[in-house]
Amino acid sequence: MKNNKVLFIIGCALMLLASCLGSGDSYTTDDIQDAQIASLVLSHDSVEGLGNVKFTIDQINGLIFNNDSLPYGTEIGKVVCTLTYSVGVGSVRVVQEALGDTLWWNGTDSLDFSRAVGFTTLAYDGKTEKTYQAWVNIHREQPDSMVWESLSLPASDARERSVVKFSYNDNDAYLMYVKTSASCLLYYSGDAEHWAELPLTGLPGVADISQITPYENTLYVPVAPAGLYRSSDGQNWTIQEDAPAVGTILGLVREGRDTPPLLAAILRNEEADVFAAMNREGQWTEGNTVPENFPVSAFGHISYNRMNHEYLSVVAGKNRRDRALNTTWATTNATSWALLSGEDENFFEPKSGIMLTLYDDMFYLLGGINAADQASKEIHLSIDNGATWFVADTLKNFPENYPPRGYASVHVDAANHLLLFGGKTSEQGKSLNELWRGRINRLK
Repeated sequence: MKNNKVLFIIGCALMLLASCLGSGDSYTTDDIQDAQIASLVLSHDSVEGLGNVKFTIDQINGLIFNNDSLPYGTEIGKVVCTLTYSVGVGSVRVVQEALGDTLWWNGTDSLDFSRAVGFTTLAYDGKTEKTYQAWVNIHREQPDSMVWESLSLPASDARERSVVKFSYNDNDAYLMYVKTSASCLLYYSGDAEHWAELPLTGLPGVADISQITPYENTLYVPVAPAGLYRSSDGQNWTIQEDAPAVGTILGLVREGRDTPPLLAAILRNEEADVFAAMNREGQWTEGNTVPENFPVSAFGHISYNRMNHEYLSVVAGKNRRDRALNTTWATTNATSWALLSGEDENFFEPKSGIMLTLYDDMFYLLGGINAADQASKEIHLSIDNGATWFVADTLKNFPENYPPRGYASVHVDAANHLLLFGGKTSEQGKSLNELWRGRINRLK
């Protein structure tokens, strides 16, 4: 009798299944024990695109969620929920966390998805259950907003500081050169947070530490009146005896597909300053005469690739007459330069000590100090390699407690943080012992 009763229940369940899903199909005992949800779709007229959101169903752990989060600020409340099942279910119990209630759901009433919703499906056998937790992922942060934080740096009495990225003991590191009233100091850090002082020898006190430039595993810096010093480890410096009269190092033209890497510089000649390039063998090639409106100090420089060619650009700074500029120049060979944007285009005011870097596939020009000795906290961007500039939207602005500045060292780390080391609030001001670290939320 017991076996006959079980067969009767199963038979009734199969009849019910057939009546719900169509009499033309055949069903098995496994069918009436299947309580799996096959898909979930949400829709609401006031939430644009909600009906197109794809939900992933983790059948093992009973989780339902959208991998691609909805835009920041999207509000989800009561919505129309449509479930489909692998075969079919007898009933569905719903727990709405937002409302704190449990109900037997008829499949048509709207559900509140502002918080997680629990589904318990009961198969047609009346015994087999499966529980799911479903929710809608929404970006909790504005993706294009930049979040900044401030950290401290050593040597609070610094008059100047400059930070370069360099391989130290075969590890990528930050080397921070600091000029105090008494001496020149060197600090090392692998993460830009923890610093250790290193011995420093041979670097003249008159060296312009903002000009320290890495090239072919060696650091170079010009020293007035006309010397070039080098170091293979950042600590021990010697003069390069056979170097010409280097007045300014402009930056690096990186190695290209068909071109060698070049150290770009300005040579001081009796008649006129000229552009020059040094190759990896230490050989120099002189180029064109430096124009009057070309920056020779306090500029920002950036190396970049465009259409499989390597470029070096210099932006803003001061010319040989100590006049602030707002120009952008570029080169591929270090001996001839092209003006990309001139002073009359006035994309930003003439200023010196700007911070320039490539970030989020754009040129970022940060801060600087104008001709009236006023520091800025403006951020300008360029999407065409410096040919044109525009003011960044407010989402990327520095916070209120960020002091305007120029002359900071700028780098981008492996975690997509924009790092600003030090800086000054005026031309004659002391170096701030601050590291500001910012990152756009979507680059996390």
